[in-house]
Amino acid sequence: MHKFSPHNAAKLENPERYELLQPQKSLEKLGLRKGMCFVDIGAGTGFFSRAASEIVSTKGIVYALDMSEEMVEIVKKNGVPDNMRVMLSAEYRLPLPDALADVSLLSTVLHENTDVKKLLAEAARVTKSSGKIVIIEWKKQEEEMGPPKDERLGQDELVPQLSSFDILDQGDLTGSHYYIVLGKSHS
Repeated sequence: MHKFSPHNAAKLENPERYELLQPQKSLEKLGLRKGMCFVDIGAGTGFFSRAASEIVSTKGIVYALDMSEEMVEIVKKNGVPDNMRVMLSAEYRLPLPDALADVSLLSTVLHENTDVKKLLAEAARVTKSSGKIVIIEWKKQEEEMGPPKDERLGQDELVPQLSSFDILDQGDLTGSHYYIVLGKSHS
């Protein structure tokens, strides 16, 4: 099981990664708007959290969560906007109340977990009934960037594990990443 090492944090801030993922543009495409509450689960260095902070503006709030104390410290060292809270979390327990988030993001973290359904259930717990859970993952292919192919979670492997959610949208985010937008099932 691949776990991203905080010793490689600089890779998360690589200019090529910004060019590839375009965090602000990607989050806006995936539904984040001014005034929303955004939860970044596995925030790493705050790559998406900082972009979300700009989008939601002072009318919204961003929670940047990571289970690595080193990553939490890196986010704090990089500067925390007034509308962002940086918090240490457990792997399957987020330190947030129920039904808080308009958008919860799991970017390239599901492939690092042994219990995808448990992590998604916790993401659902902190997401409003009208909210969205956004997944961004590496496509299952060989490439220089990212984890090895055999440690990636392909879209075809993930979708069958999402039966307790409504799949609102899915597709290619980049040549290296796919996305899936989930709604909480009301059935």
